[in-house]
Amino acid sequence: MWPLIKKDLRISVSTPIAAALFALFLFITGFAFSAHVTRPSPYHLPEASMRGMIYFIAVILLFLAPLLTMRSFAEERRSGTLELLKTAPLSDLQIVLAKFLSHFLLLALLLLLTVEYPVFLFLSGEPDIGPLALSYLGLLLIGSAFIACGLFCSALTRNQLIAALFCFILLLTLWFLDEVGGEVGASLSILKHLEAFSQGVLDLADFSYYLLFTFLFLFLTVRYLEAERWR
Repeated sequence: MWPLIKKDLRISVSTPIAAALFALFLFITGFAFSAHVTRPSPYHLPEASMRGMIYFIAVILLFLAPLLTMRSFAEERRSGTLELLKTAPLSDLQIVLAKFLSHFLLLALLLLLTVEYPVFLFLSGEPDIGPLALSYLGLLLIGSAFIACGLFCSALTRNQLIAALFCFILLLTLWFLDEVGGEVGASLSILKHLEAFSQGVLDLADFSYYLLFTFLFLFLTVRYLEAERWR
């Protein structure tokens, strides 16, 4: 499984699209962080500015995750390599997990590149480390949920753009579910569960939500690939 993880990671970081997305991510987050830091605050709390940044990064991941995962299965199916992959001594579960882990490591690398922002806050003030650490944990969790959804959408089609668009629409619907779905919508909203992390509170319900969300879409992806073997 590790060779497949390395192969997908190498492909992800070596393409011009990946380089452009990395550069764009760093440019936008850097610009937004500068705007947050220089904006006057009546409370003079640097961690509050970073708290706003966490939501901003989550919005970027909402757009970025479908683009990063769209080729995972769609391109493999279009080029015919998916059938070869299925004949390898790997189960469908291992294939899905390998692709998930490669994208998760890429996500972790992206977030690691933004660690300079909280470091700057520590050098210039005394922010609370709790909200910062849990905010990054929340971003890893919501990012993993985005990736799992993107893999599922990519498995459904051979067209990368369709996979990305379907994933984005699905995630956007879940993003604003709390605005239209009342209490039930709020409990299912993918953004609502990030709130406690940004405040430095580790809520088991929010933590479990992202884990279950990720597990559900990985499970659906595995089941879809398994069903294809019988066609």
